[in-house]
Amino acid sequence: MTEKVLELKNVSKKRGKTQVLTDVNFSINKGEICGFVGRNGAGKTTLIKIITSMLFPDKGEVIICGKNLKTEREEALKNVGSVVETPEMYGYMTGRQNLNYIASVLENVTKDEIEDAIKFSNLGIKIDEKVKKYSLGMKQRLGLAQAIIGNVSLLILDEPTNGLDPMGVFELKNTINTLAKEKGVSIFISSHILSEIENICTKVVFIDDGKIISIQKIGDKEKVSTEKNNVYKN
Repeated sequence: MTEKVLELKNVSKKRGKTQVLTDVNFSINKGEICGFVGRNGAGKTTLIKIITSMLFPDKGEVIICGKNLKTEREEALKNVGSVVETPEMYGYMTGRQNLNYIASVLENVTKDEIEDAIKFSNLGIKIDEKVKKYSLGMKQRLGLAQAIIGNVSLLILDEPTNGLDPMGVFELKNTINTLAKEKGVSIFISSHILSEIENICTKVVFIDDGKIISIQKIGDKEKVSTEKNNVYKN
């Protein structure tokens, strides 16, 4: 039986009188790379904030590794790493010092787990340089390393390619593939640009006006292209 790492059941959210999300339903399996695609303002970031417990849904359930986020919040979030908006890091510290600090906050993180995070994020010798000297791409990699410390099962990335040059995008994709294939991490990537993520995803969830309009396996290029046109139509 396929192990579900994330399940969303009828998740809805209003802001004021505006319905931001309406009955969102989908799931992500172990080791799956799931793209989450829609125009700016479609509801992507709101849903990610609900999954990471930064916002609460008006109705519906979020299940992470079998734990209900509402009733078992702490246990559920132990399985989640995320890079949402700008990752927090200290510029006057080295990358390694930042990771050691995160590990001390999380507790029970071993040195081997820190070294694994450095390896899988491809930080190399830059890990011992001060973060204030990092490029945007290097900061993204450090953010990834911070997110995966502690052997998380689900990694959530909100518009991770924003501001990256082509080489940065290429390196990020390689890191994502490695995490999914070698560590079995499930990865949920939001983007408003399908072409930037479709070649690394195993499936894509399309959202428009707060509603899931389609879920497509990435191997079906014709259906994915059709849904892309539906999302971005005027």
